[in-house]
Amino acid sequence: MSEEQEITKSGGAIAGLTMISRVLGVVRDMVASNAFGANYIADAYYVAFSIPNMLRKLAGEGSLTISFIPVFTGELEKKGKEQAMKLAYSTFWVTLILLGLITALGMIFSPQITSLLAPGFGNVAGKMELATRMTFEMFPYTIMICMVALCMGILNSFRHFAAPAASQILLNIASILAILLINNRYHFWHPGVALVVGVLVGGALQFLIQVPPLLKHGFRFKLYLDLRHPGLRQIGKIMLPSLFAASIYQLNVFINTIFVSRFPGGRSWIYYADRFIELPLAIFGIAIATAILPNLSSYAARSELDRFRELLGFGLRLVAFLIIPSMLGLIFLRVPIVSLIYQHGEFQSSDTLQTAFAVLFYALALWASAGARIMTQSFYALKDARIPAICAAVGMILNLIGCATLTRIPRLGFAGVALSTSLATMLNFLLLFVIFTTRRVRMDFSHLGATIFRCLLASIPMVALAAYVSRLGIWLHAGHTLDKILWVSAAVLGGAGMYFGIARLLKMSELEPLLGLLGRKPHA
Repeated sequence: MSEEQEITKSGGAIAGLTMISRVLGVVRDMVASNAFGANYIADAYYVAFSIPNMLRKLAGEGSLTISFIPVFTGELEKKGKEQAMKLAYSTFWVTLILLGLITALGMIFSPQITSLLAPGFGNVAGKMELATRMTFEMFPYTIMICMVALCMGILNSFRHFAAPAASQILLNIASILAILLINNRYHFWHPGVALVVGVLVGGALQFLIQVPPLLKHGFRFKLYLDLRHPGLRQIGKIMLPSLFAASIYQLNVFINTIFVSRFPGGRSWIYYADRFIELPLAIFGIAIATAILPNLSSYAARSELDRFRELLGFGLRLVAFLIIPSMLGLIFLRVPIVSLIYQHGEFQSSDTLQTAFAVLFYALALWASAGARIMTQSFYALKDARIPAICAAVGMILNLIGCATLTRIPRLGFAGVALSTSLATMLNFLLLFVIFTTRRVRMDFSHLGATIFRCLLASIPMVALAAYVSRLGIWLHAGHTLDKILWVSAAVLGGAGMYFGIARLLKMSELEPLLGLLGRKPHA
């Protein structure tokens, strides 16, 4: 199997498991809303869970995994597996000790943390107390999920992606079962016990599923700790700016929330629209970026810049091949898809139009979001986290200026936040791309440009079908659920079939690893 097929296969596995996880996440939300609605129990849970979830995004997947892989891969390439495992053991125990301290402090100061995050809870009898208790009980999840992030780094370095990608599925399953089996039975503890148990059991399962593949690859959980290991200092050197970059992402969310809160209903419309963008970004952009980092790190460690350049070019072309039709399909089918999924009950046709309006602006930068993931991984493979952090900071400044300016335009209103975010994302990608290709690894853009042109050409019939379906008169009316399902399915499946068919006629090389995995001859 060629390297391109291996990357495609790994990315496909990550994408498939991510898709299952997202579906189960929707089921979990449905089960939780059915059991708790939007009452004080649900509010307390979302505040309590937001803390370990934020730490996961900052210190776990957001920085630890991507900081560990390049250094660990370098040890594997230069010093062998035995020496690399010493770094893995030292990192494991240092991380566990630090997380233990953070968790202990978080549990001790859970009343103060909860009051800071949700000061309004004190106005409802018992709400602040419940949120504080759930925060205290859920804080140990921080240890579990951040250790999962480290295990992900170890396994991904050995090109094992399935167990880390499947871990989120276990959290969703545990949460669903806990609500169904425990709710209404153990309220003598507190009414949100099912939600806490689901998270803690799910976190334990997320870690345990990593153990068999870790053992298979030689990780024995030895009590070995060398604080003077140079690899630890390298990880810390990469991790500090990556933590800063991850913090900027959270600041952008905070900035967007401030500006969109001025518009009645705007927060919900932006939230729903953002959920649409997350799915194609996760199953295409993030999946490929995750699969490509270990190989890029290996080439960087061996100073094989030609192989590095080839693989980076393939990653960008593969992302373009998959994300461009996704972006165009989402733009032209935004009203039908929003209507099908959300227009029920209290969600009116006006909400559909406003949510779809935000989807339009978010989708415009889908290519940049996916491309930025690939370029960021390329910098990390070279153990450079400073440039991505600087580019993220510049993007945040533009987003702040954009939100303050664009939300004042009457025709944009709340959607100015979505447009501002997209413009900042585009700038971030362009900065990463230009700096990397001029100062790190020079590249030939002709192949990438040809791929983008062919992707746009192959998308024309798909766009025509999507435009036709979007003009049907059923989308802003209640009901018609079966008709909506059939038409959206026809547009998505038919459009995808036409796109891949034309791509094959155009003999696009990006299609070859996909067809190779299916056991089909790439070109006639």
